[in-house]
Amino acid sequence: MRILLAAVAVAMLAGCATSPIPSEQADPVPGSRLFSYQKPVSGYSTLIVTRDTGFVGGGCNATVSIDGRKSAEIGSGETAKFFVPAGEHIVSASACGNGLKEREANIKPGGTKRFRISIDSAMSMDLSPTSF
Repeated sequence: MRILLAAVAVAMLAGCATSPIPSEQADPVPGSRLFSYQKPVSGYSTLIVTRDTGFVGGGCNATVSIDGRKSAEIGSGETAKFFVPAGEHIVSASACGNGLKEREANIKPGGTKRFRISIDSAMSMDLSPTSF
């Protein structure tokens, strides 16, 4: 009986982690929570950041910065598109009291890079490259 209860508890915890969602299916971040890189510039590249869906961490927005400049606050199941100059950038995210996660993005002119924000059942947030 104890083994069955333990298995059910583990299954419930695993079900609480966030799930990836393709950026095309995610809700767009409202304009009131988009702060920078919203207008295309000459030779621009596109950076897309999508936050997973799910209950874990759903009560707080993730703050996304590009090159140290606050760019958006993204809620669960939302996506934001940024128009950045081609080249190297540092993308960072923080949410729900988790520490800052940073990733490097080198984007070619006219290119697109995608990142996802996920939070596991232990409330550990990650920012990672994705094909979603």
